[in-house]
Amino acid sequence: MNNEFLHKIPWQPLVFLWLAYAWLGWYLSAHDIAWLVGAFVAALVLAIAWRTIAGLERLIRFGSRALTVVLFLCASIALIATWSIFVTFLVLPLTTTLLAEMELRFSGFSKRDTFLLLTAIAGCGLAVGEAIDLILIPSSRY
Repeated sequence: MNNEFLHKIPWQPLVFLWLAYAWLGWYLSAHDIAWLVGAFVAALVLAIAWRTIAGLERLIRFGSRALTVVLFLCASIALIATWSIFVTFLVLPLTTTLLAEMELRFSGFSKRDTFLLLTAIAGCGLAVGEAIDLILIPSSRY
Protein backbone atom coordinates (compact mmCIF):
# COMPACT_ATOMS: atom_id res chain seq x y z
CA MET A 1 0.00 0.00 0.00
CA ASN A 2 1.21 3.48 -0.76
CA ASN A 3 2.35 4.92 2.58
CA GLU A 4 2.33 8.46 1.20
CA PHE A 5 -1.40 8.13 0.39
CA LEU A 6 -2.23 7.24 4.00
CA HIS A 7 -0.37 10.29 5.31
CA LYS A 8 -2.36 12.45 2.90
CA ILE A 9 -5.76 11.48 4.36
CA PRO A 10 -7.04 13.89 7.05
CA TRP A 11 -8.18 11.34 9.63
CA GLN A 12 -9.49 13.64 12.37
CA PRO A 13 -12.29 15.34 10.35
CA LEU A 14 -13.30 11.98 8.89
CA VAL A 15 -13.58 10.48 12.38
CA PHE A 16 -15.71 13.46 13.48
CA LEU A 17 -17.91 12.97 10.43
CA TRP A 18 -18.31 9.27 11.18
CA LEU A 19 -19.16 10.01 14.83
CA ALA A 20 -21.77 12.60 13.84
CA TYR A 21 -23.52 10.14 11.55
CA ALA A 22 -23.21 7.29 14.06
CA TRP A 23 -24.90 9.51 16.64
CA LEU A 24 -27.61 10.39 14.13
CA GLY A 25 -28.10 6.71 13.27
CA TRP A 26 -28.34 5.77 16.93
CA TYR A 27 -30.84 8.55 17.63
CA LEU A 28 -33.02 7.58 14.69
CA SER A 29 -32.94 3.92 15.70
CA ALA A 30 -33.54 4.57 19.41
CA HIS A 31 -36.61 6.65 18.66
CA ASP A 32 -37.96 4.30 15.97
CA ILE A 33 -37.61 6.85 13.22
CA ALA A 34 -37.39 5.36 9.75
CA TRP A 35 -34.08 4.92 7.97
CA LEU A 36 -35.52 7.06 5.24
CA VAL A 37 -35.08 10.09 7.51
CA GLY A 38 -31.39 9.26 7.99
CA ALA A 39 -30.89 8.86 4.26
CA PHE A 40 -32.73 12.14 3.67
CA VAL A 41 -30.54 13.99 6.20
CA ALA A 42 -27.37 12.53 4.68
CA ALA A 43 -28.47 13.47 1.15
CA LEU A 44 -29.51 16.95 2.26
CA VAL A 45 -26.22 17.58 4.05
CA LEU A 46 -24.13 16.31 1.15
CA ALA A 47 -26.13 18.44 -1.30
CA ILE A 48 -25.74 21.57 0.83
CA ALA A 49 -22.02 20.91 1.30
CA TRP A 50 -21.60 20.34 -2.43
CA ARG A 51 -23.27 23.68 -3.27
CA THR A 52 -21.49 25.81 -0.66
CA ILE A 53 -17.96 24.93 -1.71
CA ALA A 54 -17.61 28.13 -3.77
CA GLY A 55 -18.43 30.23 -0.70
CA LEU A 56 -15.99 28.23 1.38
CA GLU A 57 -13.24 28.71 -1.17
CA ARG A 58 -13.74 32.49 -0.97
CA LEU A 59 -13.61 32.29 2.83
CA ILE A 60 -10.42 30.20 2.69
CA ARG A 61 -8.80 32.76 0.38
CA PHE A 62 -9.77 35.49 2.86
CA GLY A 63 -8.31 33.88 5.98
CA SER A 64 -5.89 31.22 6.94
CA ARG A 65 -6.74 27.56 7.22
CA ALA A 66 -6.63 27.60 11.01
CA LEU A 67 -8.93 30.61 11.20
CA THR A 68 -11.48 28.90 8.98
CA VAL A 69 -11.47 25.72 11.07
CA VAL A 70 -11.81 27.69 14.30
CA LEU A 71 -14.74 29.68 12.88
CA PHE A 72 -16.55 26.52 11.82
CA LEU A 73 -15.95 24.83 15.15
CA CYS A 74 -17.14 27.88 17.11
CA ALA A 75 -20.22 28.21 14.94
CA SER A 76 -21.07 24.54 15.29
CA ILE A 77 -20.66 24.62 19.08
CA ALA A 78 -22.83 27.72 19.34
CA LEU A 79 -25.53 26.20 17.17
CA ILE A 80 -25.48 22.90 19.02
CA ALA A 81 -25.73 24.62 22.40
CA THR A 82 -28.62 26.88 21.49
CA TRP A 83 -30.86 25.09 19.00
CA SER A 84 -33.31 22.25 19.43
CA ILE A 85 -32.42 18.60 19.04
CA PHE A 86 -33.82 18.33 15.52
CA VAL A 87 -31.78 21.23 14.21
CA THR A 88 -28.75 19.75 15.96
CA PHE A 89 -29.13 16.60 13.94
CA LEU A 90 -29.03 18.70 10.77
CA VAL A 91 -26.36 21.18 11.82
CA LEU A 92 -23.87 18.71 13.33
CA PRO A 93 -23.63 16.50 10.23
CA LEU A 94 -23.53 19.61 8.03
CA THR A 95 -20.64 21.24 9.89
CA THR A 96 -18.65 18.03 10.12
CA THR A 97 -19.27 17.37 6.43
CA LEU A 98 -18.05 20.85 5.52
CA LEU A 99 -14.97 20.43 7.71
CA ALA A 100 -14.16 17.05 6.18
CA GLU A 101 -14.80 18.44 2.69
CA MET A 102 -12.37 21.31 3.25
CA GLU A 103 -9.68 19.05 4.69
CA LEU A 104 -9.99 16.56 1.85
CA ARG A 105 -9.80 19.34 -0.71
CA PHE A 106 -6.70 20.78 1.02
CA SER A 107 -5.17 17.31 0.85
CA GLY A 108 -5.59 17.25 -2.91
CA PHE A 109 -8.53 14.87 -3.35
CA SER A 110 -10.72 15.40 -6.40
CA LYS A 111 -14.38 16.42 -6.07
CA ARG A 112 -15.53 12.96 -7.12
CA ASP A 113 -13.26 11.12 -4.66
CA THR A 114 -14.26 13.52 -1.88
CA PHE A 115 -17.96 13.00 -2.56
CA LEU A 116 -17.62 9.20 -2.67
CA LEU A 117 -15.58 9.11 0.54
CA LEU A 118 -17.98 11.40 2.42
CA THR A 119 -20.98 9.38 1.23
CA ALA A 120 -19.38 6.09 2.29
CA ILE A 121 -18.48 7.43 5.72
CA ALA A 122 -21.99 8.86 6.22
CA GLY A 123 -23.60 5.54 5.31
CA CYS A 124 -21.20 3.60 7.50
CA GLY A 125 -21.87 5.94 10.42
CA LEU A 126 -25.64 5.54 10.07
CA ALA A 127 -25.27 1.75 9.97
CA VAL A 128 -23.00 1.69 13.03
CA GLY A 129 -25.45 3.90 14.94
CA GLU A 130 -28.25 1.48 14.10
CA ALA A 131 -26.11 -1.49 15.14
CA ILE A 132 -25.25 0.15 18.45
CA ASP A 133 -28.94 0.53 19.25
CA LEU A 134 -29.86 -2.97 18.14
CA ILE A 135 -26.90 -4.93 19.54
CA LEU A 136 -24.81 -3.09 22.14
CA ILE A 137 -27.15 -0.68 23.93
CA PRO A 138 -30.74 -1.58 23.07
CA SER A 139 -33.23 1.20 23.73
CA SER A 140 -36.58 0.52 25.32
CA ARG A 141 -38.95 -0.06 22.44
CA TYR A 142 -42.27 0.61 24.19
